[in-house]
Amino acid sequence: MSTNPTARPRTVDAPAGHWDLEPAHSTVEFTGRHFFLLPVRGSLPVRAGRAELAADGTLAGLDAAVGAAGFESGNPQRDTAVRGPRFLDAGRFPELRFTGERLVPGPGVTGLLEVKGRKTPVTFTVDELTVDGERATVRATARVDRHACGVGALRGLVGAELLVRVRAVFVRRS
Repeated sequence: MSTNPTARPRTVDAPAGHWDLEPAHSTVEFTGRHFFLLPVRGSLPVRAGRAELAADGTLAGLDAAVGAAGFESGNPQRDTAVRGPRFLDAGRFPELRFTGERLVPGPGVTGLLEVKGRKTPVTFTVDELTVDGERATVRATARVDRHACGVGALRGLVGAELLVRVRAVFVRRS
């Protein structure tokens, strides 16, 4: 896979224009490791987003936000701790944001993931793109180092890497 920033950007087979994310039909899920062995699964609620595709099929803009206070793993005690100041600090930083910068070979989308005010480069691999008229569904995955994002609490108990899975449903704006 080439990461040459001067290479021609990858294109998307979808109509050009403005696309609005449908939060109610979109999901962000993750899998991490507790004690480096036991899987921990959870989700964050999608709040808002938009994408813009240029006439040549390149990415002209992408922005999406999820709610930190909605972190949920099925364990109320863990959820409260992760929402707190040692992890996501949802009181001070209510959103996590992804700003897509460009499409890359793979196909994928590179951009910046903002957590607790810190921006970290992340590449999402687009696993599936389905366009049905004015509606598009994207399934994508990324591996995210939580320490690089400023979420470094409990380094000895919780693994650094999270597998993030996104299902984003967009509707083309008229």
